[in-house]
Amino acid sequence: MSSYEAPKNIWQVNSSLQFDEPLDGAQDHRWVNTYAARGETSLRRIAKTLGVDPSKRKLQEAPGSGYYLFCGHRGSGKSTELRHLRNELHHPEAYYVVFADAAAELDVNNLRYQDILLHLASKLAAQLNEQEVSIEPLHLRKLYDWFTERVEKRETTRQFAVDSKVGVEGSLSIPLLAKVFGSISTAFSTNSTYKEELRLALQTYFSDFAEAFNHLIQVAQEEVKQRILFIIDGTDRLRHEDAQAFFMFDVHQLQQVTGLFVYCAPVHLAYETNLVRQNFTTVFHLPMIRVENNDGSRNDEGLRTMQEMLRRRAHSDLFDAGVADKLIEHCGGHPRDLLMLLQYACSHAEQERFDMASADAAVRHLASDYRRILKPSDYQLLARVDQQQEEDSDRVRELLYNLALLEYNGIYYWRSHPIIRTLPAYIEAQQSPEGNG
Repeated sequence: MSSYEAPKNIWQVNSSLQFDEPLDGAQDHRWVNTYAARGETSLRRIAKTLGVDPSKRKLQEAPGSGYYLFCGHRGSGKSTELRHLRNELHHPEAYYVVFADAAAELDVNNLRYQDILLHLASKLAAQLNEQEVSIEPLHLRKLYDWFTERVEKRETTRQFAVDSKVGVEGSLSIPLLAKVFGSISTAFSTNSTYKEELRLALQTYFSDFAEAFNHLIQVAQEEVKQRILFIIDGTDRLRHEDAQAFFMFDVHQLQQVTGLFVYCAPVHLAYETNLVRQNFTTVFHLPMIRVENNDGSRNDEGLRTMQEMLRRRAHSDLFDAGVADKLIEHCGGHPRDLLMLLQYACSHAEQERFDMASADAAVRHLASDYRRILKPSDYQLLARVDQQQEEDSDRVRELLYNLALLEYNGIYYWRSHPIIRTLPAYIEAQQSPEGNG
């Protein structure tokens, strides 16, 4: 980490910006510890909720079972922090973590609970196989029998079942289980013609599958001598109606598989209905980094954190005086928008460095992006929220979803994105009697 030096060339800065690339936690030199700058949410709190002493990375007392949500805005750094959580908790004295990325490994534009549960069975089998964990065939029989009885003997999926076993020789084993369930995951990720039939097979014979999967989890835990923790990233990218189905209407099916599960979820979901909080053990929030406090004053910890984040993407020598501060001020503590402003500044820079003209142009560019998603009536609503008036409506949740409203920690307050406050329509709304309450 100490030997790392950020790009000193503006072209290298631009080419290295990847907005959908989560960092592998502290193992990546670009990772910055943001917990103190966000507020109350911290890795320590999540670890302790899961029974782990974070200072020792040691499991003290695991919950019997639990289903946890990890919520936050798109681009807030959830995927990066989930990987950091995985790295910290996957430890001989803590948990045996099975990590799945639905966005990379499945199709989040068409995702159902069947896809996730079958994929988790595939991930567990594959990880046990890779680490050469041996389990007696007797204990694999239930899950494999579900496959043969409900998939292989089903006329519409018979050929799929035959193809899925090609290349695996011998009797029932972890490699065979990993191969057949890996084939199911591939069918889901590639939108295979078998996708709907496989979903139907699980839906129709769900109790059999849940019982078999639960048995595999229990036996695997005994074999590795650790509790298994499933962390599922990417489910925050579900479309609004799909997220409701997954986290609200199908939650009973998710929880028929017993164990410890952390699911990533979009921030607005936590405000949809109390049903979400009733169905999940704990809802953790990853709020934005506070570059200003609730009263509008500077938050020095947040500013230092964002400055460090920027320095790891572009060398400080590339910035004219005040430019970095301007980009940070207008990103609202949103990590992805900071990178977006940096990219826009790259495209607008006339020289081989970031001057104030490029920063001003970047701010206007991002403001234009946000203006396109707002309705005329939104500006009055945003102005009222900024006056610390209580607002809770479907439109408020939509504004949280599209980042026009940002959530901050401390007392979990909302504020309009600073970039929106530069728009004439917002300034007018703020000055009007309605916008001032």
